[in-house]
Amino acid sequence: MEFRPLTREVLPTLRPYFCAQRFRLSDYTLGFQLMWLPYAKTAYAEVEGCLLIRSAYGGRQVFDYPLHPEGDSEAELRALAALEAWCVENAWPLVLASIPAERLTPLVRRYGRDLTLSNPRTWRDYLYRFSDFVDYAGKRFAGQRNHVSKFRRLYPTATFRLMTSADLPRVLDFLRAYAERQYAKHSFVANEELHGSRLLLEAFDDLGLCGGLLEHEGSLVAITVGEVVGSTLVVHIEKALVGYEGAYPTIAQAFARALQCPELDTINREDDAGDCGLRKSKLQYNPIEILDKYTLTPRRVIETLDAPPEFHAERLTLRPVADADVHAYGRLARDLPRSRLWGWDWRSDWTGEGDPPATWFLQIARHDFERRAELSLGLYLGEEFIGEGVFHNFTYDNTVELGIRLLPEAEGHGYATEAMRAMADYALCYWGLEKVLAKCYRENLPSKRMLLASGLRPDHEDPTFFYFSRTAKN
Repeated sequence: MEFRPLTREVLPTLRPYFCAQRFRLSDYTLGFQLMWLPYAKTAYAEVEGCLLIRSAYGGRQVFDYPLHPEGDSEAELRALAALEAWCVENAWPLVLASIPAERLTPLVRRYGRDLTLSNPRTWRDYLYRFSDFVDYAGKRFAGQRNHVSKFRRLYPTATFRLMTSADLPRVLDFLRAYAERQYAKHSFVANEELHGSRLLLEAFDDLGLCGGLLEHEGSLVAITVGEVVGSTLVVHIEKALVGYEGAYPTIAQAFARALQCPELDTINREDDAGDCGLRKSKLQYNPIEILDKYTLTPRRVIETLDAPPEFHAERLTLRPVADADVHAYGRLARDLPRSRLWGWDWRSDWTGEGDPPATWFLQIARHDFERRAELSLGLYLGEEFIGEGVFHNFTYDNTVELGIRLLPEAEGHGYATEAMRAMADYALCYWGLEKVLAKCYRENLPSKRMLLASGLRPDHEDPTFFYFSRTAKN
């Protein structure tokens, strides 16, 4: 899986993914992605027929929920599994952002062992009934009707029309005047939003956007730009000049009236970005729902460990390899026949001259735990080091792969079977993982017999390996 930079030129080719989304969230629109592209440093990948979006907000890398062009939830979960594997392989934290409420429950089940969940009020979208903006009917919209009436009295010659690409030079000039005359907030987010508005307008036709202009005596008073996704109109831009009282509710209503059709039933007017004045204004339009956007951060069990554990089997103790056993550990790790069956040839990583010192092997094992890649424990018979057990490939959906290797003199006594059973019990019962996995080369029949004797069951096979697994149930 390869993440590539998302660009304005690429975005139109990804339209099928965005058109299919039914979450009604602004985050899953072409316009949103383009507006925040310079700020978010967005990248994308396509896997399992799905689109994966990676963004960086405030230096924190996050991933959107996978999008399938036909809304296939099973394909989305397969893409999620591929993303999890990519994160593990690249030592990249998995943080899922902008998760719609419809997709939250399966994710909590998937990562429920250890996760953090947030849903900041600041970034929730405001969803409205389309017909409410067409009519402003009833007592709830008396304020909006009054503002529109006042605008019409003050500016009786003002007109509204839909925007075309030919209007873009005038609209960009309007944005510059808007910024110069009244953009007093000067916040980072506000400035990014204004810059994003210009980018969006420049891609008006490429992204299939729609927009409207409110004019008075030949000058633009207000502009709006939106995007139709499914049955929802997502309003990305709505700006009016100070001094034209009632311009905002007037252009909002005129835009809805110009676009009304049986297929459109809701309007998403995006979030309030934590601006109290904007929040008050959005609430005054009587949203039918404030859409949740969850951020979920699962933690693999190895990320929760402050130090390697120690636990016991019938005759053995599993604990971190002591400094005093560095040479015994080095003898085990340097053994090339065992390394081949272990699946790692140390010669591919050793860059020094001659053979590596024994300390090099132990340093690698300890460094792997420090970066939370894998956990290596020594197998001890009393105080004697006889082998190594490894917990490898901790996954986000709560599985782990197990491995055992022994010194030659320790073989033939059932120690590997005993250690494997103890490691599986510890992972399933103490850590609460869903499943443990193991594999061996097809020619390694002693390892196959050991895995079966320890309680693991055949799972599947390929031309190279036999695969085994065990759950708490078996």
